[in-house]
Amino acid sequence: MKFKLFIFIFFVYSCSPQLKTFNQKKTYSATGFAYVYNDLDFKNKVILGKLNHEKLQISNQNLKTGTLIKIVNPINNKSMILENKKRIKYPDFYKILITKPIMRELELNIDLPILEISEIKKKQVIYC
Repeated sequence: MKFKLFIFIFFVYSCSPQLKTFNQKKTYSATGFAYVYNDLDFKNKVILGKLNHEKLQISNQNLKTGTLIKIVNPINNKSMILENKKRIKYPDFYKILITKPIMRELELNIDLPILEISEIKKKQVIYC
């Protein structure tokens, strides 16, 4: 009798779906080429939006506006954290759209602008 009850309880719990669900969204991270913003590309309709080419601005079409993004130059490990200003459509080959001041700040190679991009949750940011 005890074994029948044990076997019954075992089958009930083994066949039931797991009650724990983890709906934690994974953070976005990618490594790839950066598209350096140019006004001529907007005029020629290569990209569909404008940025101020004199300020530190980025755009990522996969993340919401206002998202904090950490960009790192993997060659010299210089990094900066910026806010995604706009969701501008640019060619799919590139991972992010940046302005020239960012390129100078991170000391990116103009011929091969490779960046590591990672989304930062607002809880992760420590303000000094």
